[in-house]
Amino acid sequence: MAEVQSQAPSVPEAERYYAEHVQLDSGTAGSSQETLQESMNKGARQSWRLVGVVVDPTSPGGIFLVWDKKGFFSG
Repeated sequence: MAEVQSQAPSVPEAERYYAEHVQLDSGTAGSSQETLQESMNKGARQSWRLVGVVVDPTSPGGIFLVWDKKGFFSG
């Protein structure tokens, strides 16, 4: 019998919207805010527009920042 290799499904490449996972560390004072600010600055440097924030139910302290890469302000 032939063996079937299972491959993990690949994540599709972002077209207009990009979901960035950010892990916020609640154990260290100030580090969550710094991590979030770094991620927001990274998106701003690329002229992306932040359109949403979603809590990751599978990761304590995890959130998704949803960016519009091609919107009115995004180029």
